[in-house]
Amino acid sequence: MKRSVSAILLTFLLFVYPSLYAEDAKVVISTPQNTNYVLYAASTGVYLRLDTRDGKIIGVVPSNPKKNRVLNSQSLATDNQPGRFQLHPTDNIWIWLLFDTTTGDTWQLKWSDKDDALRPINIDEDNK
Repeated sequence: MKRSVSAILLTFLLFVYPSLYAEDAKVVISTPQNTNYVLYAASTGVYLRLDTRDGKIIGVVPSNPKKNRVLNSQSLATDNQPGRFQLHPTDNIWIWLLFDTTTGDTWQLKWSDKDDALRPINIDEDNK
């Protein structure tokens, strides 16, 4: 009897109790400064591969390589500085922010779009 009560209590503590207080949490992966490429999990089975030197991005689907596609083929920098670009998730799984750590330029990446997935975001510092 004691074992079954202990097993039920243990099951409750391990599986039920944590889900009662679970919150949506996003993991922001910082880009190491000496890394040429970083792989970000965008969705279940979809990854974004960022070239941190020039901002080129490829959508990677390991389960179906035919769905892999280039999201940004335009080089956004020419100095080849590793770790220059970083991707940051937003509340929408389809939209990410691409950030240039050298100039502060920011782009919106909507990886679900077929064309023009990357759009610049104007940040007016005079409007504070």
